[in-house]
Amino acid sequence: MNCYKIVLDYINERKNDEPIFIEEIKDHVAIFYGKEELEKVLKNVNVIVNRLKKEKIIKQADKGIYYKPSMGIWGETVPPMHEIRKYKYIMEKDGTLKGYVTGAKLFNLMGLTTQIPRRTDIATNECKNANKYINDKYQVIIRKPKIEVTNDNYKYLQLLDILANDDKIHVEVENEEDILYKYIKEYELDFEKILKYARQINNKKVINKILMLAR
Repeated sequence: MNCYKIVLDYINERKNDEPIFIEEIKDHVAIFYGKEELEKVLKNVNVIVNRLKKEKIIKQADKGIYYKPSMGIWGETVPPMHEIRKYKYIMEKDGTLKGYVTGAKLFNLMGLTTQIPRRTDIATNECKNANKYINDKYQVIIRKPKIEVTNDNYKYLQLLDILANDDKIHVEVENEEDILYKYIKEYELDFEKILKYARQINNKKVINKILMLAR
């Protein structure tokens, strides 16, 4: 099958203003080719995408991120920032999770602080080392999670982040334990699993807090 047609058909199936990542296009193209020709074909994808951009079929939102524009009241629209941020750092298009909100934003969502941070902290598998990275374009700070994020463990990891409180966020409520216990019950978190993940990150302070909650 013609590579140009494969790429074009894939893009035509996407919704207007939906972020389209170059890597997802390449993953789709790879389905149609064997290993012998794949390397050459994947290089060709970049050429095809640039051609589609010149033909104004797609536009570029950021490096490696494209979209099909639509017309709004004020002219051409662009993908919402939160959509790009979600697929770039938190979730794959197939629903596989690779990150989660943490830091002051998480404390705020949990009702533990009224602080509303300018940037959202995200722990993501996309961050490959221990450094924090600020992306002001998307108003995020990304960091490497202590444990690789999956659909099954992200609620546990959020809880551990709150208990560890590495950012030393001021908790403004007196019923913190009640809020955390309600969180555990609401998401049906298992105390044995909580303790297992806490031991993996090897944080005695977190382990002691978990044992207190368990009582």
